Amino acid sequence: MNMSFREKSIWISLISTLVVFGDYFFNIISLVGMPEELAKTIALELSIRALFLIISIEIIFQGLLAVSNHKAAKFGTDERDKLFEYRGNNIGYAVLVIGVFLTLGSIVVLEINPSLIEQFKVMKIPLFTAHVLLFSFIFSEVIRFSSQLYYYRSSH
Repeated sequence: MNMSFREKSIWISLISTLVVFGDYFFNIISLVGMPEELAKTIALELSIRALFLIISIEIIFQGLLAVSNHKAAKFGTDERDKLFEYRGNNIGYAVLVIGVFLTLGSIVVLEINPSLIEQFKVMKIPLFTAHVLLFSFIFSEVIRFSSQLYYYRSSH
């Protein structure tokens, strides 16, 4: 399987996003049932760790990719790369918009009926709305990367 420089770069971003934020959201969900102040402190620590990890991993692996493929890295993107990026961005944006509107809807529903929080344990995650928005963003990024990879694979 012969992959372009850009395709390899997308794979790095997809895998690092899935690993770092998969671990992040798994740990966030495990905070359900903890005392609120402790859960908020742990959530903040997890957020800082995830941010540090994603930046570090991307810098290291994208840097190694660029060094090992310095000619391709200098060349930049071609029309095909731009087309796949455009298509992937459109799909990722649509997913993000859906996530934002679902989040806004949940805010309205919870304002109207706050007792729902007591009925669903998962809603007791610290900073629930912020995490739902973050999940929407991360999910849209995964969809964007996956879409781009699909277009690369289907063009071969």
